Amino acid sequence: SEVIHRRVANTKRRVCEIAAQQFNSTTVDAVSIESIISGAGIARSTFYRFFDDKEDLLRKIITPVFEQACEYLDGLDPDRPEEIVNGIADSYLRLWRDQPDALILSANVGAKLFELVAEERSVYADIILRLMHRLHDARMLRNDDPHLSAVIFAQTAVCILQVCQSHPQFENVYRGTLRGMILKW
Repeated sequence: SEVIHRRVANTKRRVCEIAAQQFNSTTVDAVSIESIISGAGIARSTFYRFFDDKEDLLRKIITPVFEQACEYLDGLDPDRPEEIVNGIADSYLRLWRDQPDALILSANVGAKLFELVAEERSVYADIILRLMHRLHDARMLRNDDPHLSAVIFAQTAVCILQVCQSHPQFENVYRGTLRGMILKW
């Protein structure tokens, strides 16, 4: 029934949110399934009904971050380079509003855990790189290097969100900071 379907979806979402918070507060290796189960207030059997193991849970937390970012970025008009950086920034802002802990986790997992979401991460990286090439073609990149600009975005965007979040003009400061790092003007 619709009620049961909604309850299952809410439970899965709650488990993912609790796990992401716990992973971010320490390390993925330091968080036990027992801790996640206790934090979410569910039975062990419920956890294993939804997730195969901790790696499967990580995949189900991080994959939607990359998928949603790709959906948003695919909607950007590459013929309007002046809007690309703001569009990328807005994709992060949207994820920050919807699922901040999952976004932080996606930025902080180590190389070993990135293998869990290698395909999704690769699609995302390709889109960002394509957009950076478009900015390069328009001679807008501060460093004239689309690869470096893509790496700068990937490695700093979430950190900048965390730093700027308490500012009264949070979104504008965030966009301006990213634009200043990437664009010549």
